[in-house]
Amino acid sequence: MLKKGQILHANNGKDYTLLKKLGAGGQAVVWKVRCHNDGKLYAYKHYKQNRMNVRANIEDLIRIGHFVDSAGNVLDNVILPITIVEGEGESFGYVMELVDLQDFITIAGAFNGTYPDAKILCRIIRNFAHVFETLHLTYGMCYKDVNEGNIFFHPLTGEIRIIDNDNIGYSSKFTIKGTSRYIAPEVWLGEKPNHNSDRFSFAVYVFRLLTGGWPFDGPYSEAYCQAHNMLAKDAAPVIYGSDACFIWHPTDHSNSIESSNDARLRGQVTLWKRLPQEFKDLFLDTFVTNLSRERAAERPTDADWKAACDHLEASLVTCRHCHALTFEAPVCLECGKRLRPKQNAPAPLPTPIPTPAPVPAQHHHSVTLKVLSAGEAKKEISLAVSERRKGREISINLTDTDLLHILYSKKQKKLGIRNCSDSPWIIIAKDKQKSICAPGDVQTLEEGMMIRIIPKTAQLNVLRIQ
Repeated sequence: MLKKGQILHANNGKDYTLLKKLGAGGQAVVWKVRCHNDGKLYAYKHYKQNRMNVRANIEDLIRIGHFVDSAGNVLDNVILPITIVEGEGESFGYVMELVDLQDFITIAGAFNGTYPDAKILCRIIRNFAHVFETLHLTYGMCYKDVNEGNIFFHPLTGEIRIIDNDNIGYSSKFTIKGTSRYIAPEVWLGEKPNHNSDRFSFAVYVFRLLTGGWPFDGPYSEAYCQAHNMLAKDAAPVIYGSDACFIWHPTDHSNSIESSNDARLRGQVTLWKRLPQEFKDLFLDTFVTNLSRERAAERPTDADWKAACDHLEASLVTCRHCHALTFEAPVCLECGKRLRPKQNAPAPLPTPIPTPAPVPAQHHHSVTLKVLSAGEAKKEISLAVSERRKGREISINLTDTDLLHILYSKKQKKLGIRNCSDSPWIIIAKDKQKSICAPGDVQTLEEGMMIRIIPKTAQLNVLRIQ
């Protein structure tokens, strides 16, 4: 039993004194502590026992220290463990930074206080998507357990703070399924959390932020629980798993809340109808088109959400009724009144297309790649020097933008591949050494190399070089 004033001896050689209990759950308790060595305040989370590999997760995160995005920026908005403290028996804990959250709120706080405007909503979503993108693409990790109590944002700036992150880890190390209504259907049906289930959980969080509701809590879900005399948590594998039905499904209206007389649900209906179509389409792609485990890899990516927020923020308009900055949509997000449609500029005259100059003959060097793409059969492709490919030509899970360019170095007498995408690739050499090929960089090719464009979703294996 931990007590106020107790001194903890951490594995980093520093001592910490317990000052005040900050909170407690079923398996852990969090304390405010002071470090004897630097005098600073920290948070300490103490586990009663090591369940579901949580300690292995924490040790991985301690080794990482801080997440760094593909541009070299430290993600100091994601709070990671600093050091482990050994306890009695199976108990243990870890020290992390104590974050000042005075001006930050959760989703619940937003609906009960200062709700962000349209510009700030875009920034909150984009900032959260950037964290997920870094976890997925740069580190090959997944978040696993989206929990609204751990995700805070500033309602006036869109900055975010994500605390208590011992849930982050590699999908190969099973630790936790997640928080009930954030868990993807395939996880309810027995699969491990991965970056595809993260995409589902991310969409649930954004849906909550924008509408205040849950995407699968409607009359069908409620009727199922009543008919089987079950609580929602017990019926979850059905109503959130095998038979989940989006409350805004375009053809199956069994779970629709649109005609509800419940004041709370009426508020959610109002907010949904005020959303721009771009957000609605991303929700439909996640919760309808790509809901099943067979199509999980085709859910909107973190980059898709970032692109949507960039476009929506760039096209914000001022409502002529309430003068709020709002989305370019049929109605104002703030007051719900109809917006005046934007006047489109006249289309420019077509520019004559010049006749291309003859392309000189290239070297006869080529590379044969095996393409591994989730949801598709394996295939082989051969690319010669100077050839380019778009993402969609390689995998259905990639966008229809420039992906790669095959090059030849006369000096090194070796083939290379340029990353023409906006995201870093994970390169695994024949000797299993890992490296990153950033956007714009060229990676020298060697037989046996693996190029992970999106981990477990799109990958190229180098078979032969000629």
